[in-house]
Amino acid sequence: MAVYVDNYFKPARVRNGGRWVTAEWCHLQADTREELDAMADAIGLRRSWIQFPENPVKRHYDVTRPRRAAAVALGAIEIGMLDLARLRSQWRRELEARESETTQQNETTDQQPTGPERKED
Repeated sequence: MAVYVDNYFKPARVRNGGRWVTAEWCHLQADTREELDAMADAIGLRRSWIQFPENPVKRHYDVTRPRRAAAVALGAIEIGMLDLARLRSQWRRELEARESETTQQNETTDQQPTGPERKED
């Protein structure tokens, strides 16, 4: 399990309450929501800043260079944008496989008798 920061460095002006933050922004992602939130807490991000919270593939925080550096100092793995795209593809395939397995299990359960079968004489 791991936390990752990419090297996107997108210049943007973002509203934060009553002020504007002009910075270069990167993405902070992780293998699990728990790891992502733990790192966000450790580097001082508000959990309300999470992007796509219900999507395990796209879920991330946008971070500035200083927060990115703090994440790296705490063990986040620096990766390129292409590597992040590959990770997201892997996560998407794993999610689809789990969903397919769950669907198949539900279909199998639906086909099984729910009570003792009786033979009519």
